[in-house]
Formats: sequence, C-alpha cells, structure tokens
Amino acid sequence: MLPGLATRKKGLLIFAGLLALLAGTTLITMELAFEKGRVVVPHVVGAPAPLAMERLKEQGLRGRIVGERYHPSLPKGSVIVQDPAPGSRIKPQRSVSLTLSRGSSELFLPDFTYLHKDAARRAMGAKGLALGELCQVHSDLVPRGGIVSQSPPAGTRLHIGDVVNLLVSLGPEEAVYLMPDLTGRDTPATSRTLTAMGFKVQSDFGAPSKKEPPRIVAQEPLPGSPLPNGAKILLVVGKGSRR
Repeated sequence: MLPGLATRKKGLLIFAGLLALLAGTTLITMELAFEKGRVVVPHVVGAPAPLAMERLKEQGLRGRIVGERYHPSLPKGSVIVQDPAPGSRIKPQRSVSLTLSRGSSELFLPDFTYLHKDAARRAMGAKGLALGELCQVHSDLVPRGGIVSQSPPAGTRLHIGDVVNLLVSLGPEEAVYLMPDLTGRDTPATSRTLTAMGFKVQSDFGAPSKKEPPRIVAQEPLPGSPLPNGAKILLVVGKGSRR
C-alpha cells in the first residue's frame, strides 16, 4: 500500500471517531437538558390515600384519585395503582393518578333463616349480594313470610355481587277434610264434635218430635265435599230414623 493512501485512510478513521464522540456527547447533553428540572415519582402503592398525597406533595407533585376497585389484600382507602409508575421522572406540579382499594370483595354468607323475607333482602343488599330465586313452601316451624332455608348455606365464602336463593314460608298447610254423611246422626252430639274441630255449625230445625231426639236429615256441604278448617256447615234437623 502506498504511504500517502495509508495516511489518508488513517485520517478518515480518526475523523469518523471524532464525529461519533461528538454525536454521543450531543445526545447526553440533550438528555440532561431534557431531564433538568424534573422530579422522580415516589412509590405510593399500598399507602393510605392521605399519606400518598403527602408523599407526592413533598416531591412537588399532585395526587388525583381516579377510581376505586376491590382488592383481595390491600385495605379500603389504600393505593393499588399509580400512574405514572414509581421511578418515573416528570415535571413538577404534574398530577399522579391514584386508584384506591375498596377492600376485599370476599365475605361469609350470614344465616337468614327465620328472618322475615323483607329483612333478609335488606341485609343482602347491605352486603352487596343479589337475590336469586325466591320460592315458597308450607312450614309448621317457620311463620309465614320467614326464611325456611337459603342457598348457598350460611357460612359460605362469597364475593360481592354473588346470588343467594331464598325459600320462604307460607305458614302451616291448611288441613282439608272430606265432608262425611251426617244424616240420621244425633244433632247436639254431632254439632259439638264439629265445633270442637273448628267448624262453624248452623242448625236449621224442621218439624219437632217429642218422642225422638232431633236428628240430621240433610246437610250442606254434601257428603264427600272438600271442607277446609273453619268452614261453615249447615245441619237440617227433623224427624229421622237412627242408623
């Protein structure tokens, strides 16, 4: 290689190196100028909102609460998300968005049995639970309108917004009898028996007889009719042979 050519090549390499060094120095200078006057965003996740606001204020920043959501571990009112992230460098007096915890959404289902259905629904609403199916059944133990059972059962771990089904009492089931054939029976004794069973007995007397005791010759309802407890029974009394 000619001496002159080697000298020129070496000069070009030195010049290229100087240009690269100058470019790097310029980038560093620009970055420093860009970062000048900026502050570091502190880490406030997990801190209560008042403390987080104070820490941001100490750095010349402002905290801004933008929402809430449930969190499985952080208590209500604590910061769960911040934006910009911790360690970011931003200009002073800029806002840092904070999302706060509403606490855990988990809860244990209370026991609603024997409560009136309206009281149970209010208690469910206060805990953020939703009413699912509301079914009814006769019960001799739970008064009318009370809760007989619930699904899921009491003590189940749920989340706010979960559905609870309730079974409501209609009270004791009303007894229904079949009307017997009372014709020919002794009127006073039959009347006493029916009254003791809870029926309302009315007697309509026909022609009296001094020789024979009054007996039932007709009735209403007719024999075989369904007869709810407390129903009215009309006995027509007159002459009749005893069975």
